[in-house]
Amino acid sequence: MPSKPGRDDEVFVKLFVSAYENFAWAGSHIDPLDQRIDGAVEALVTRSDGKTLAIEHTLVEPFVGDKRDFASFEKALLNIEQDTALPVPDHGIIVYVPVGSLEGKKPAERRAIVDAIHNWIRTNRLQLQMGEHKCPCTIPAVAGKPESVIVLTVRFTAFRQKSSGSMLVRRQQTVNDLDKVIEKALTKKLPKLTNTVADRRILFLERDQFTFFPQQILDEIARQKANFPLLNQVDEIWILETVGYKSGGHLDFVLYGDNEEHLAGLIFHNGVLTGHSKDGMPYPMN
Repeated sequence: MPSKPGRDDEVFVKLFVSAYENFAWAGSHIDPLDQRIDGAVEALVTRSDGKTLAIEHTLVEPFVGDKRDFASFEKALLNIEQDTALPVPDHGIIVYVPVGSLEGKKPAERRAIVDAIHNWIRTNRLQLQMGEHKCPCTIPAVAGKPESVIVLTVRFTAFRQKSSGSMLVRRQQTVNDLDKVIEKALTKKLPKLTNTVADRRILFLERDQFTFFPQQILDEIARQKANFPLLNQVDEIWILETVGYKSGGHLDFVLYGDNEEHLAGLIFHNGVLTGHSKDGMPYPMN
């Protein structure tokens, strides 16, 4: 079914078009096709001289199911951080829980896992050794499931200044299946983009986490290019950095060339253009 209006995608497209090619497309008409037509690209941009630009966008996850896993993690494990009795004064604790630990589990199983991790931290926090260590955490039998073990990665560091200490619980990626993520994205997005009649076609690949680098995405696309001949019909692939978007309103569009050089870049902060470059050289801002 068609997409709903008012999404972040609209903001991304609007800002990009406002400064793309040294403002050559500013003021163009933006038609959000995917809000009217199921399976259409996100935007067809028409300039005053009749030139058109098709734009499609997709989020690249660091691994398959990342968003689903994070939703489960956020609701359950992050509550452990609210226990103010866990931090060790003058020290920092980070407990990494393997991704997928809660996926597919029944509510009783999830509670048992969360409680076991919470209790493990409470019991062992004062005996932790400096550095990073693998620590088995026993999950008791529950809901007909036998006793099991989750291996936590625990990092314990000393602060240089006096403090009440900190305790964080984070996810740990245990698989590398970026190839499957890219394959899925290209399979879904390329037909939309290339079936759109336009003078130019652009694909945004969004990265909203620091857990992997833009060049990893581009290298994987290059490895799979032979399997996706439709890539030859895409004129530009831009990396859209949204790591700081929700927390600080920061957006960074980057067009990479060979050897990781920046062919072009657009930086926005709270909807205002703050950086504009081509071939590594800054453009005038207006």
